[in-house]
Amino acid sequence: MADIDEKVLAAVETAIKENPNATVDELMELAKGVSPSMGKLTKRQFHARYPLQVKRKMSAAKGGRRRTRKRTSGKRGNRAAKNGREAVRAAFLRFASDLAGAEARKDVIKVVANVDKYVDEVLRVTGTS
Repeated sequence: MADIDEKVLAAVETAIKENPNATVDELMELAKGVSPSMGKLTKRQFHARYPLQVKRKMSAAKGGRRRTRKRTSGKRGNRAAKNGREAVRAAFLRFASDLAGAEARKDVIKVVANVDKYVDEVLRVTGTS
């Protein structure tokens, strides 16, 4: 997958914390100052590797997009089913994240070729074979 420069990631994270509305152009210029190799990336590649990942991490630290659900009856939901659903959801999100992180065509092919890994995980958590 994509190579992440930890120094650039830290600089982008600091810049976003100081100015959450910083543009990709501004962040990319900052990153080029830290590592000139950032100039080889397209804006889209840079955004996917650095600002987007920082914002996702910050959102998860705040609690993300949690929504409360109303209970329709006094019954509690089946905890095992909920845990299974969350595990399946997590597997799909990892697949989507890996696919989104694949930049070159060969990387996309690697992710899709390894789809069985995600299928096996879903089957394991659902108890089917």
